[in-house]
Amino acid sequence: MRRLKELFLVVALVALLALSLTACAPSEYKLSASSNPDAGGTISPASGKYQKEVGVDVTATPASGYRFDHWEGGASGTAPTVHLVMDSNKNLIAYFTKTYVLSASSMPTSGGSVSPTSGTYDEADNVTIIATPAQYYKFNGWAGDASGSSDHLTITMDSNKTIVASFVKLTYSVQTQVDPSGGGTVDPSSGTFEAGTHINITATPASGYRFDHWGGSTTSTTNPLSLLVNGDKTVTAYFTKTYTLTVSGSPNGSCTVDPSSGVYDAGTVVTITATALFPYVFDYWSGTNNDAINPITVTMSGDKSVTAYFRQLSPGSLQTINGRYSGFEARIPIAVSAGQWVQGTAVGYFSWHWRILDPQFAVVTDFGKTVQAAFTFQAQTTGTYYADIAYEDTIQLGNYQVTYTIYS
Repeated sequence: MRRLKELFLVVALVALLALSLTACAPSEYKLSASSNPDAGGTISPASGKYQKEVGVDVTATPASGYRFDHWEGGASGTAPTVHLVMDSNKNLIAYFTKTYVLSASSMPTSGGSVSPTSGTYDEADNVTIIATPAQYYKFNGWAGDASGSSDHLTITMDSNKTIVASFVKLTYSVQTQVDPSGGGTVDPSSGTFEAGTHINITATPASGYRFDHWGGSTTSTTNPLSLLVNGDKTVTAYFTKTYTLTVSGSPNGSCTVDPSSGVYDAGTVVTITATALFPYVFDYWSGTNNDAINPITVTMSGDKSVTAYFRQLSPGSLQTINGRYSGFEARIPIAVSAGQWVQGTAVGYFSWHWRILDPQFAVVTDFGKTVQAAFTFQAQTTGTYYADIAYEDTIQLGNYQVTYTIYS
């Protein structure tokens, strides 16, 4: 009985202690938040008392020139807003980091680029900036909050930085020459020009020369030459010596000459042909190396004046040949020597197909169908030429007459 009473007493004491502890437990908790550094930003809410188990969102807002970094104390993480359950007193610290702004640009803007061009960086960060020149430019150095001539720049972010990459246009030398000396002139003669530009170079030949081509840093026959300045250049204008050829015939009206005149490169071999007009025959040349040959060749070693001389032939007696066309080809012979002229008339009873044939029966002149054909030709070779009536299927028979005179 005694032990039962003691057990009852212990239970009563435990119940009384539990009731006492429950009555002393707090019903609310305190929130306290601070910034590190103090100027780094603000916290909302920064403090307050909250009922037990209440949820509270606490937000860290960085000041200008700072960024939120992380929480310590009663919270952790890198999110600027943290959710707390008030199950105890909470003491939070929001850590902020000092930042600086980088701004980089090019001068001139077409001269090149920089990387990076802008950004926000933590205090004491090291940032490497690279300057890249555009085509036909070169990097010329840093300006603003930096200096130096290396195109790779590393800076420590201890303040806001404004940096300018300076670029300048490349220049190149263009030298011009002429060959041979005295053959002509070139404009512009020489100079320094901005890279990427096109310059027009004009070659002007001297008297007695002609422009031939460009050589050196470029090859072309175009004049003027449009030259892209993309490096140092040496350009040569090549000229060729020329001579003038003048050809004539004597007496006037005795011949035609081909060519009659022209300008030729030095050393050119020119073939000249003199063709006699009725009733002349070639006699000789003057101003050539071989005066008895026609056609003649002339080597242009200087200005040349060439004359073809002809003599007039005299007519012989009139020759008459009568015959009858029997329906087949009829060839009326005319025997002549090379250089002689023949002038005559062929008359048919009907309209026949008249031709003049050479000794090899090649056609010299084709008159077509006609009753009468007047002809004049000069014999190129000695032999028998023919006044010819060509064979045709439906031909009318009849008499013909050929009259001619040979000029010797």
